[in-house]
Amino acid sequence: MVRKVTVIMNCINEREDFLTEAINSYLRQKNVVMQLIVSTVEGDDSINFIGRYWSSTDVLVVAMPRDKHPIATGVKSPKGSFLQLNNALPYMKGDWFCFASSNDIAYNNKCADEIEICIKNEKEVCYSSMDLLKENGRKYENVPLQDYDWDYHLKRNFVADCSMIGKRLVDLYLPFHTELNNYAYWDLWLRIRKVEGNVFIYNKNPTWGYRQDNDSMHVKRKQSKELQRQAQMDKEDMLNLHL
Repeated sequence: MVRKVTVIMNCINEREDFLTEAINSYLRQKNVVMQLIVSTVEGDDSINFIGRYWSSTDVLVVAMPRDKHPIATGVKSPKGSFLQLNNALPYMKGDWFCFASSNDIAYNNKCADEIEICIKNEKEVCYSSMDLLKENGRKYENVPLQDYDWDYHLKRNFVADCSMIGKRLVDLYLPFHTELNNYAYWDLWLRIRKVEGNVFIYNKNPTWGYRQDNDSMHVKRKQSKELQRQAQMDKEDMLNLHL
C-alpha cells in the first residue's frame, strides 16, 4: 500500500541551490504519494523561484502575511519557523506528516521507511538517525540517537524535528505552541508522551542530512551569549510545563 505523506518545508531568505536540493530530495521520495508544501512569508524570493521551476501540483507554496512574522523586524527566529508551520498545517492532506528545512536533504526512502517502521511496530512517531552535512552537502558525521526514554527526554530532546508523525497525533496535538520558541517541538513530543504513552520508535538508519552553514540559527546562537541566555530561559519555561 502506498502511503500519503505531507511534508511542510519552511523557507525564508534561502539560497537557491540549497532550496533546489531540498525540494528535489522530497519530490524524489520513493513509494509514497507526496504532498510538498513550502511555507514562507509574503515577498520572499523563494515564491517566484519555485514558480519558475515547479508546478503548484508538485510544490504548494503557502505564504503568511509579512507583518505577522518576526522577519518584519529583520529577525530570523525559531518563533517565525513555528508560525510558518502552523500557517501551513490547514493545507495538509496526507495521512502522515513531517517537517523539513529548506537547506536539509532527505534520502530517497526517508518517508516510506519511517512510515513502515511505525506501522510495523504499532507506533505513531518515527525519529531517525541523521547525518551532518558540510555546506557543500557532503557528509562528515553521523549522529546516532537512542531508544525512547521518558526520564532522559525531560533532560534532553533526542527526537528530531524532522520525525514522521501520524495524522491522528497531528489533529490532536498541533498547532505548535509558538510562545515556546525553539522548544516548541520538544514540547510537542512531551505533550504526546504524557497522554499517549510511548508511541515513539527509533530508526538507527539515517534518513536525512542536516546541513551546517554560517546562517543556521543554532550556529548564530552559539556565537551570542544573549541568544544563549534567552534559549535557556525558554527551555526552563517549557520544561516547567511538564515537570
